[in-house]
Amino acid sequence: MTIPFMRIPSKLLYKNTAYFLILPAIATLLFVIISPMIYSIFVSLHTWYLAKPKVRPFIGLKNYYFFIFEDPIFRVALRNTVSLLGVCIPVEFGLGLLLASLLNRKNLKAQRFFRSCLILPLAVTPIVVGVLWKFILHPRYGILNYFLSLLGLPSIQWIADPRFALVSVMMVDIWAWTPFMVLVLYAGLVSLPQAPLEAAKIDGASGWQEFIHIAIPLLTPIITVAILIRVMDIIKMFDIVYVLTRGGPGDATELLSLYNFRIGLNYFYIGRAAALSWLIAIMVIVIAQVFLKITKTA
Repeated sequence: MTIPFMRIPSKLLYKNTAYFLILPAIATLLFVIISPMIYSIFVSLHTWYLAKPKVRPFIGLKNYYFFIFEDPIFRVALRNTVSLLGVCIPVEFGLGLLLASLLNRKNLKAQRFFRSCLILPLAVTPIVVGVLWKFILHPRYGILNYFLSLLGLPSIQWIADPRFALVSVMMVDIWAWTPFMVLVLYAGLVSLPQAPLEAAKIDGASGWQEFIHIAIPLLTPIITVAILIRVMDIIKMFDIVYVLTRGGPGDATELLSLYNFRIGLNYFYIGRAAALSWLIAIMVIVIAQVFLKITKTA
C-alpha cells in the first residue's frame, strides 16, 4: 500500500518563501551574535577571574558600579575617547566635505588620479598604518621632526611625551580616515538630483548658496551614516593605538577599547571586561540615537 505524498499548498509556500529564505541567516545570527551577547550579560553580573574559572559568585551590578563610580582609569579612557571624537570627527568631516567639493568640480583635471590617491590610505590595514606612522613620528629618525629641523624648530617626542601622544593618535586617525569621508561625500554629491540645483541657478543663487541651502540638506542622510560609522570606529579603535603607544605614556592614550582589552586579556577579569563592553555598547547606542534625533529635527 502506497502512502500518498502530502503536498504543501502553493499559496502557503508562496507566502512563507521569504521566511524560509532568511531562516539560515536568522539561525546564524542567533548562534554567532545574539547568544554571545546574552551570555556576556550573564558574565558581567559575576566576579569571573580566569585564574579561578570555577569560582564565579554573583555580584549583580557591582562591575558596572565599579567602572562608573570607582575606577579612575575608566574616566581617563572615557575622556581620551571623547577627545578623539570631538577632534577627529569635525576635522575629518570638514576636510572630507572640502575635498569632495573640489573633486566634484567639472573643470578639475586628473580626477581619476586624485580619487585613486584617496583610496590608498583605506587600502592599508590599521596595523601597517600604526607601524608606518611610528617611523614617521620617531623622535630622531622620523620625517616629521626632520621637517621641523629644517624650519629651525626643536624635535618633539610625539609618542613619548604625554602632551603630544594623544595629538599624534588624532593625526594618524585623521590621515587614515579622511579619505573615507571624501569618497562617501563625493559619491553623494555626484548622485544629487540636478533639478533643484538648476532651479536655484535660474533664481540667481550663488554657488555658495546652492551648496549650503540645497546640496547640504540633500546630503544629510549620507552625512548621518558617514559620521555614525566614524563614531563607532573611533569608540572601538584599538589596533592603531596599540601599535603606536599601547595606551601610554602612562595613560595618556588609554582608550575604552584598549582598556577593555587590558582588563579581559591582560588581567583576566572577564566579568569586568564584559561589563565594560556593555557600557561601551550603551554609549554607542545613546550617541547614535541622539545624533539621529538631531539630524531628523534639523
